[in-house]
Amino acid sequence: MGNDGGVIAVKRKFMRHANVKARGEKADQEALRLEKARTCALSSEPLREPIVACRLGNLFNKQALLERLLAKSMPERFRHITSLKDVVACRVTREKKEEGALWSCPVTMVEFNGKQAFVVLFSCGCVLSERALKAVNTKECLVCGKSFGEQDVVTLLLDDEQYETKQEKLLELKAEEKRAKKNKKKAKEDKMHDKGKKNKRKLEHLGEMKDARLSKIAKDASESISKAKEKSQVFASIFSKEKKEKASANDLLMTIGGMRYTLS
Repeated sequence: MGNDGGVIAVKRKFMRHANVKARGEKADQEALRLEKARTCALSSEPLREPIVACRLGNLFNKQALLERLLAKSMPERFRHITSLKDVVACRVTREKKEEGALWSCPVTMVEFNGKQAFVVLFSCGCVLSERALKAVNTKECLVCGKSFGEQDVVTLLLDDEQYETKQEKLLELKAEEKRAKKNKKKAKEDKMHDKGKKNKRKLEHLGEMKDARLSKIAKDASESISKAKEKSQVFASIFSKEKKEKASANDLLMTIGGMRYTLS
């Protein structure tokens, strides 16, 4: 049992099959990641296009996700997804064309089997390896050329510890955005309400001005008529309420053949 004369290997790390358990756990993790890379996180069915990804790196068949959203039966693990706005359609590359073939990075040609880290860009939906993205210092997609920001880079297939932490942050961010949107809507409604009040006051003021103008016109007309009455007896007679006295017979004249006769 000795290696150099008298030394006996009794420690576990020197014994045969000492790391069998560790290797088995690693193999199980790799198999689990491969399963996640090939199946829908909701239905556990094989991934088929159209495929979508969420902000936490989960992959779904779009049809399965849509059915859950419509039925409002989203599992607690995916509670951060409330609409299709929370996911992006994935643009994937397959080196092999046969059915069931794994995705591959269009830059490095590495297979998406769970061993290598892959990312999806939320600005365009392109899926590529994290190594390819880090190798080139650029803010434009290496596949389609569309620009992206740091917040657009989402790592696929997060481990449980990272997942829980990022989910809490994402939910807090969504709640904050919802509050900001609500406050903005309320501010807009208040502004419209104040504007409505101002318009109402303005209309009331215009109405008062119009009434005052009409009153002035009526007053001026009345004064003009009064002055006209004073200046002209004929004009005054038109507006006079006194009845005209009936003309007497002696005042009636009749002209016949150019002759004037007075009727008595």
